[in-house]
Formats: sequence, structure tokens, C-alpha cells
Amino acid sequence: MTGRPIKVAGTKQGGAFGSAMYAAVAAGEAAGGYATIQEATRKMAWLRDEQYTPNPAAKAIYDELFAEYKQLHDYFGRGGNNVMKRLKALKVRVLRD
Repeated sequence: MTGRPIKVAGTKQGGAFGSAMYAAVAAGEAAGGYATIQEATRKMAWLRDEQYTPNPAAKAIYDELFAEYKQLHDYFGRGGNNVMKRLKALKVRVLRD
């Protein structure tokens, strides 16, 4: 989707690990933590050797689909056609009655 290689985090608990890094920043250097999230990342995080490399053919198809999505979004979501607003109003009216 992005066309960029994806490196795999060294932990299976990425969310919890990220929270721990932010806690170390919140604690600050005086309490044994870090001054910035960048410093905490350099000191605490690591990456596995594995990585996912992009598939150019799949990215080309994704880019084509995303271009269509953007056109639909602009058409239905930005006033080109107010069908979504009319459908929401209809839903409100039906649920109210």
C-alpha cells in the first residue's frame, strides 16, 4: 500500500511497549527516563531481522483503487452529490417516527 519496506518490531507487545516508552519520557531524565520519545526509541526499541518488502504490482492496483475511492469520497462527501446527507436524514426521520 505504501510502497515502502515494513520492518518488524522486536516485541509482540508493540502497543504496551510504546506506552512504556512514553512513560519513560513522562518520568523524565531525573527519574531515569528520557527527555524525548526519539531518545527513548533509540535506547529501548529494536527491530527484528525480518521485513516485508512491497509488491509493485499490488501497489499499482492499490493506487488505482485509491484514486477511485478519492473520487467517490469527493463526489459523495464534499457536495458533488449530497446522497449521503439525504440518507442520514432519512435514517434519523425513520428512527424518530
